[in-house]
Amino acid sequence: MIRTVRELVVPESVGVTLPHEHVLHNIGALAATTECNADLEIRMEDLMDYRRAPFAHGGRNLLLQKEDEAFRELERLQQFKDHTLKPLVVDVTLPAEGRDLLVKERVRLAERLKDLNLLTVTTFESEKIDEAFAIGLSPTEQSERIAKTLQSELMFGIESGGAVAFPGAMYQQIHVKSRELSAKEEILVHGLALAQAQTHAPLYLSFSIDDAARNAELEQSVQVWIRSLLHAGAESKKLVVCHADRWSRENVQGAGYAFLLQLLDLGVSVLFDLVGLLAVSDTVLVNPTLKSVSSACEASDLESQAPPPDSRLVEWVASLVNDQSRYVSQILLSTNVHQRIQYRRYGGGGYTYLFESFKHRLLRQGVTAVQWGEIVRTNVVSLLAWYIPPEAPPIPKNYLQCSICANYFEPIEGEYFTKFTFTYCGTKCLRRHSRQKFAPLPAKN
Repeated sequence: MIRTVRELVVPESVGVTLPHEHVLHNIGALAATTECNADLEIRMEDLMDYRRAPFAHGGRNLLLQKEDEAFRELERLQQFKDHTLKPLVVDVTLPAEGRDLLVKERVRLAERLKDLNLLTVTTFESEKIDEAFAIGLSPTEQSERIAKTLQSELMFGIESGGAVAFPGAMYQQIHVKSRELSAKEEILVHGLALAQAQTHAPLYLSFSIDDAARNAELEQSVQVWIRSLLHAGAESKKLVVCHADRWSRENVQGAGYAFLLQLLDLGVSVLFDLVGLLAVSDTVLVNPTLKSVSSACEASDLESQAPPPDSRLVEWVASLVNDQSRYVSQILLSTNVHQRIQYRRYGGGGYTYLFESFKHRLLRQGVTAVQWGEIVRTNVVSLLAWYIPPEAPPIPKNYLQCSICANYFEPIEGEYFTKFTFTYCGTKCLRRHSRQKFAPLPAKN
């Protein structure tokens, strides 16, 4: 089963998917001003400012907290419902980005979108691994505590403001500081691997680095993390490396392409989630919460790079599908809508761009409709279909079954009744049958 925000859905009922999006968040709060909070309007004359600096004008471009605005954008995606197959969107918003503050709105939004499945994610913030967290615990016990925290949210949901949202995946933001794992990162790796192995939930890995020029260090760190997770027991088929687009800055014969092939050889999935971004923005925000307010408002910063053009992404994905067909089951695509200027109402492609535009460009490059379906549906469904509902407890042997409501009940003297060959769990069922003059009940199939 797939665990959405509100309910369990069977994999067979899921249609096209967007495995890496933001639906509701308050990332822009890093730069928000009182004026911005009162007026979230995006003016057309400011679009160029937002293109260069997403946090401009008080961060309002990065405040996706208007439920009605999100509803209108996602409503368009519902048109891609195929008979009974409903589209699915994974909202990867983390606690630092406003996940918990907007639980009630996210649940309400899921209720309004009748023909769409909405998922959220759980995470363990590495900052929590401090002296207070470690007191009296060995490294192994700390890892077990991390795993239990993640499992608890996966099983019992995220509660806030009287609403509960159930996560359908794990998402870990990793800020690379060196090529090797620190002691805290070792603890985190084992905790993540333990939670993943015990639940079989997918684990998204998002790597950020301060200086984009340190690409070799980033690549080595990614491999170290993946190998460490696999060594600790994580399932390779359930690991997802996000933002694979960052390595597509050269032709398919370059080092970036070779690096992706190395990741695919490890059995993990690679996710291209910057599709369509260059049309509206010159900036990639891998981990926007790292930015201080002062640096966030600058048009250029060290971590961000210009997104690759769609023509390059088409070339890379088509090459992986056509020339490396054994990896098709490990390729994922998404648009990572996280800025309001990506909405259709402000000139962006919105949540439908992948299916309205990018799809046709890929098909013209030799990708078949079957392969497209595998990438945008089958692969994601396989990742997310991990939840197995617990079995119903066995009915005690001495319980009786009510002849009217068919429920089983404990036969407590004075609380149940019998008449003729009928058994009643209480006065309500007895009266109901009495009004029918104790007529014979219809035969059960």
